Amino acid sequence: MPDELDLRTVLLLAVAAGTLAAVWYVARAAPRLVVVGWAAACFFVPIWVGVQAGVYFSVLTGVTLIALAAWSTTNLSLSSIDILVVGFVGLVVTAYLFRGATWGHVLIVLFGWFLPYLWGRVVLARVEPGWLYSCIAVVATGAAVLAVIEFMTGFNPFVGIVMPNGAWQTWHELQPRGGFVRVEGAFGHSIAFASSLAMSSVFVIVTRWPVWVRLACLTLVVTAVGMSFSRIGLIGLAITLALAVLVLGRWLSRAMRLSVTILLIVAAVFALPMIMEVFSAAGEEAGGSAQYRSDLVALIGELHALGIAASWTVLPTGETYYGSFQSIDSELVLTGLRFGYLPLLVLIAAIVAGVVSVASGRATPAAVAVAAQVPAFAAVALITQYGFLVWFLAGVAVTSYSRDRTGLAVLPGRDAFIADGIRRERVDTS
Repeated sequence: MPDELDLRTVLLLAVAAGTLAAVWYVARAAPRLVVVGWAAACFFVPIWVGVQAGVYFSVLTGVTLIALAAWSTTNLSLSSIDILVVGFVGLVVTAYLFRGATWGHVLIVLFGWFLPYLWGRVVLARVEPGWLYSCIAVVATGAAVLAVIEFMTGFNPFVGIVMPNGAWQTWHELQPRGGFVRVEGAFGHSIAFASSLAMSSVFVIVTRWPVWVRLACLTLVVTAVGMSFSRIGLIGLAITLALAVLVLGRWLSRAMRLSVTILLIVAAVFALPMIMEVFSAAGEEAGGSAQYRSDLVALIGELHALGIAASWTVLPTGETYYGSFQSIDSELVLTGLRFGYLPLLVLIAAIVAGVVSVASGRATPAAVAVAAQVPAFAAVALITQYGFLVWFLAGVAVTSYSRDRTGLAVLPGRDAFIADGIRRERVDTS
């Protein structure tokens, strides 16, 4: 019997190794397929779908690891934001080794933040920026269509995917607000879903599709964000589109900028009254949510220079608290509580550097997407796939900014169609 078990184990390992080798080979040969697979995993596979192998690996984590293993790049230069991000990760690891940060929290940074950041930094080595933006626009529009169907039918197919892990129990329940069920797609939470679509809206409007197609897709995205009834999602959407209109002149024609502005005004006139009515009907639930976020500021005084806050406690039931708070809906506050104010300050410095790049006159779509989320970082944690998308786009923003600064984005070759497309769009639609 032991021999049979050993043989079965060897065969399973051989099959697994062969499968991984085949996936790696395909990923090497078809970079666009890898990006499509990653985007689909991000928008359509819940974070609780995965396996426990010492460390929990979601499908999205697995796809990211495969993508990085199959990728190659030779012209990646170190930037100031890279130094800040690596410094932040180094301080987090140091906090774990010497100052009491938990291994679980470190894993979130390593696998949920740094890993997608690396993927974002290298992805443009083998796919064109314009193609990547169109890919994100397509999957985001698809997610928006499913969200509209979810709102109309009250049915979310993703929450029915049952997994024997705590993540499923945490994220599978749908959330009501003011008599409506808030849409959340595959993201496990309406805020994560709305914020992810808000970031994606900029990619919808910078694609090379006909103007009417972009406006139709943007309308779907705006509608889906509205159906989430997420205030921070709506704010992020408005900031993203306003920033795009103001600073992405190289990517958007005057006609497109005017169309987006009109769409925002129309949406505000017709949709905001209904949304405000829902918030009013939500009463104490919505008001309590806002009051709770303001109360979190008091926790800042508990931060250590390095390491987890002294107020962190674990009950015999396994529930964790920071003081009287079980859940911390502010990524900036939560990061400080978990790792100390020194890592937090380094992270804030990286965020400020990204915002400065947007204001410098060389803004890119990915930089706009991330910069517009700065208010959200103070009001929501980087939960589920939202955190992956934020860090991936941060990596893309750093790479695209560096390429643009050195002129790579407009040199002949694979990226030439971007500049050519912008010029032709300006001629056709201005």
